[in-house]
Amino acid sequence: MGKRKVVSMVAGFLILALVTVGGVACGSPKLTALSNPSAGGIVTPAVGTYEKGVAVSVRAIPASGYRFDHWEGAASGESPTVPLVMDGNKKLIAYFTKVFTLSASPSPSSGGNVSPSGGTTYDAGKQATLIATPAQCYKFNGWSGDASGISDHLTLTMDSAKSVIASFVKITYTLQAQVDASGGGTVSPSDVTLEACNQITVTATPANGYRFNHWGGDASGTSNPLNIIMSANKTITSYFTKVYTLTISASPNSSGSVSPGCGLCDAGANNPLTAATAVFPYAFDHWSGTDGDNTNPTTVTMSADKSVTAYFKQLSPGPKQTKSDQLSGPAKIADFQLKAGQWVQGEISGNPFDLNSQIVDSNNNVVKDLGRNLYSPFQFQAPSTGTYYFVISDIHSILFNRYTLTYTIYS
Repeated sequence: MGKRKVVSMVAGFLILALVTVGGVACGSPKLTALSNPSAGGIVTPAVGTYEKGVAVSVRAIPASGYRFDHWEGAASGESPTVPLVMDGNKKLIAYFTKVFTLSASPSPSSGGNVSPSGGTTYDAGKQATLIATPAQCYKFNGWSGDASGISDHLTLTMDSAKSVIASFVKITYTLQAQVDASGGGTVSPSDVTLEACNQITVTATPANGYRFNHWGGDASGTSNPLNIIMSANKTITSYFTKVYTLTISASPNSSGSVSPGCGLCDAGANNPLTAATAVFPYAFDHWSGTDGDNTNPTTVTMSADKSVTAYFKQLSPGPKQTKSDQLSGPAKIADFQLKAGQWVQGEISGNPFDLNSQIVDSNNNVVKDLGRNLYSPFQFQAPSTGTYYFVISDIHSILFNRYTLTYTIYS
């Protein structure tokens, strides 16, 4: 090789070494990334020299109290990470924005809620709106902390981090309990202030000679004591009714009973009375102390305490009578022509295998079911004047059997 050619090759290597540093050509694209403001965050990578055509991912990382906003220069958009193709020198700027946190909470926690709640971030200088919503039975009472005022809608300028408390208090209502102007008792408690949603028990106490009747106003019904949930201001009225005592007796004692008897009866009421049950061998005769002493049923108008007596008379037996028959199966073996209040006492005998018996009226309505009463005495009283029948059924017998009915009518 000639001397001149060796010198040329050495010169070429020297030139290549001069334009190449660390394996990267001196003419390779350069990356420069800045933060605005500088305290707002960092960009990685911030600087670098790359081979032409290399793809680089650049990321903006905000500092505490800032957020990434956007890119300018060689990149744009709001994504904190952008891809770059190094086809030339690249310079870009990451813009950061100062932010402040707004924390809002209710007091007490059960009193309501604040929206937005927790920690919400806002750009510096922006306005934030808070809304306080009370829970049931509470009302909003004002703001405290880094805010003040009594409006449930609050607007704040976020020039610093802020902590706000929405205060709630229980609503209070008044209960006024009173007695109707006609009187007749007392009510307790009569006047009280309570927190909303609380329950109170109100009791109406009648005076002597009265009874509690019902509630009026903001309450209704006849429950006493009365439980009230305080959901508003309430006025309730207790009503009482004058009562009189009705005493009822039978004469002679144990001769009969009267139904019904009210005992304590409302003043002015027409209380119906019926001498319903006479004891054998008595029958109702008349009343004393009623609106109609010679009628049954009758009424008693309660204008005062009253004493009523139902008088019963003892009936006398007529001649003993006998009826016999021979039959197989159901049959009417006797009829009785009776006046209201008369008694029949009798006995059935014979040799049946299985005997049932009843007393029926002329319309075949059962007046008394005697059941299986062979050789057992029976009595029944005519509820009204008419014809009554003694009916028997020998349900298991296949032969004719003889039955004998012996009876006495009491008049």
